[in-house]
Amino acid sequence: MKNKFDCIVPYYNEGLKPLDIVNALTKVKSISKIIAVDDGSDNNLTYLKLKAKFPQVISIRLKTNNGKANAVKEGLKYVKAEYVFLVDGDHTNINLNEMENAIERITNNPEIDMIILRKMEEETIIVSRYFRHDVIFSGERILRKSDLEEIYKNNFSDYQIEMVINTYMMRNKKSVYWMPSSVHSKNKWVKWGWFEGTKRALNMFKGFIKYAGWRNFIWQTLFFCRNKAP
Repeated sequence: MKNKFDCIVPYYNEGLKPLDIVNALTKVKSISKIIAVDDGSDNNLTYLKLKAKFPQVISIRLKTNNGKANAVKEGLKYVKAEYVFLVDGDHTNINLNEMENAIERITNNPEIDMIILRKMEEETIIVSRYFRHDVIFSGERILRKSDLEEIYKNNFSDYQIEMVINTYMMRNKKSVYWMPSSVHSKNKWVKWGWFEGTKRALNMFKGFIKYAGWRNFIWQTLFFCRNKAP
């Protein structure tokens, strides 16, 4: 599995949390390269600490905040491996065994095109599971570099990356499965406060509908990635 998996970690105003994530990822033996992308955070403290503590990690700091999709796109420029492992920069409770298992599963089953690690969203676990946000909007996923490059040939905005990936996989009849994950992420209302969290949630939802349309959105909610990885 040497040089087969590179990891992109986009983050924005996450404090020192990305350091814990990167520290955990450096212990995943199957990951050849880690690319941490600061999407124009308000200060460069996290970026500087990452560079100092993890010189083996490619650390990128963007001048302005243009959204997660743009941060991942910048990180993709440095990927040389066959597969890209996407990990959000706001995660906690990273489980190394789960990551290794996901990598091993997709390595041993090359017919699988993508594995999504089902996240746990703090404070809204029941709602998240009911509407399947824990799967279809999970930012923790493994897919081929070639597929991600094809995806970026489309025009889409900040809030749409997971929806765009899902749509591409569905339209091209790709084989997609989920696996359980212990990672946690705070929902927008806990992370940003009620007003800003609501604003961001509405903008995200508008972005989903603008790109995918209602029919696609409902279809993904009901049917996309229903099966656990074999």
